[in-house]
Amino acid sequence: MPLAALLLALSGCGSPETSRARGGGPGADVGNRKPTVHMHEGARVFEHTPKFIPGAHPSLAPASQADQLSRR
Repeated sequence: MPLAALLLALSGCGSPETSRARGGGPGADVGNRKPTVHMHEGARVFEHTPKFIPGAHPSLAPASQADQLSRR
């Protein structure tokens, strides 16, 4: 009986994706895409991102005090 339960449990572990074509095969989206998919082609994601943060950094004294109080 335990062996039957083990075999039943292991048979449920098989993935339905095992029979799906991969690596250049059509897969599930036949005719829905080109052979090579270019995502965000030509996008300049960080084009206008500043290289540094202007201004002074905030004081860390309140954070240090809170850290010391939380460790008591």
